Amino acid sequence: MGMVPAADVPRTESPRRLIASAGIGNFAEWYDFAVYGVVASILAKQFFPAGNPAVALISAYALFGLTYVSRPLGGLFAGWLGDTLGRRRALSFTVLLMCTGTMLIGFIPTYSKIGIAAPLLLAICRLIQGLGTGGEYSSAIAFVYEHSDPRVRPVRISYLVTMTFLGITTSVLAASVCTAIVGESVFENWGWRILFLLSGPLGIAGLYLRNRVAETPEFARVNAESEVQHTKATPIRAAFRTQAKAMVLFFCVVSAYALITPVLSSYFITFMQSSGGISHGASYWISVVVNLVMIGATLVAGRLMSNHGLQRTFVIGGLFIAVISVPAFALASHGVAGALVGGSLLAVGKGIVAVAGAMAMSYMFPARVRVTAGAFAYNVCTITFGAAGPAIGLWLNDATGTSTAFSVYLAVVGALSVVAACVGRSRLIQPATPAPAPAGPLEYQH
Repeated sequence: MGMVPAADVPRTESPRRLIASAGIGNFAEWYDFAVYGVVASILAKQFFPAGNPAVALISAYALFGLTYVSRPLGGLFAGWLGDTLGRRRALSFTVLLMCTGTMLIGFIPTYSKIGIAAPLLLAICRLIQGLGTGGEYSSAIAFVYEHSDPRVRPVRISYLVTMTFLGITTSVLAASVCTAIVGESVFENWGWRILFLLSGPLGIAGLYLRNRVAETPEFARVNAESEVQHTKATPIRAAFRTQAKAMVLFFCVVSAYALITPVLSSYFITFMQSSGGISHGASYWISVVVNLVMIGATLVAGRLMSNHGLQRTFVIGGLFIAVISVPAFALASHGVAGALVGGSLLAVGKGIVAVAGAMAMSYMFPARVRVTAGAFAYNVCTITFGAAGPAIGLWLNDATGTSTAFSVYLAVVGALSVVAACVGRSRLIQPATPAPAPAGPLEYQH
């Protein structure tokens, strides 16, 4: 294996610049993701025929899940970019695409103006957003992971995850402020559009920050080795040939995080309004508090993982979700106080598994296929457990006649994550390590 010239390896970024450049996209991604769920009940009235509110709401959540359909394709393309041309180029691509898709929603006429074209245009915008979000998270995590010393990776990853929760919190806070300023009737009529239009400036800020950072040293070494050996990287093929087992394990251990994410970012707000009798404005402020609890739990989870490792963190988080899901939703159906306590319990669980899931996205896969394998496994998992989460919740509650039936499903998935973490213990206690590059297309094996 040829030596990599020191001059070819870029400088290591300062922690502040590193987190800011990677985190701005995560912030925008999850702001975009959450803002749709925050106003889902309003979108149901604006973009679908009147007559059956339950069908309209389920249709709105179906389009919420539609974003997940294009995510694997976006993840594979962004993964190819990240593993062949660099993490930074992938980051610029993802932030531009997802913010454009979200901003355009703010311009779509309502169903009463253009009929069936309204939900069709909404669906197109959601698909565009999904193409961008499909590779954003794995690219940003790989960027921070590879720029960081192993001793500080868990804490820095927790900062990055915190940026995603700040995006969610900001979407809810923006909805609360807009509602307070223009009133609920005006907000439901047109004020909700402001939340989507704000995504435009976020995308511009993301491009600016990401164009001012260096490529990761680890990718630079891999790229230089490729040039020395005159080989061509084939990350998509290599990921499926060498990392299939690792991707299946990742799918299982991250299942609880994939499901609880839409639960707290969108479904829980609807649940408070329908089962707890809480107004739109009050539910938004409760969600802000819950997200602040989530941020605190995330920062603690980073230090927990530094001390106990990735595998144990998955076990702790999955067990916590399995135990508290049913009582948390039971509490949330009893007014403001119950919603605050129940939502906070769910937030702690999500904070723990979110940090573990983010770390696993880079930890479990070698550098040559890291973004591709991580993005694909993550997106398949989020489609399976996250895309239909809110719709399944509404259906389960309606079919059983109880407002907390969905919480049992969440508890079961939490238990699944624990079992997977125990079965795959050996793959979660050692990070992916590179094997000597083969003579043919560049691939990695454990």
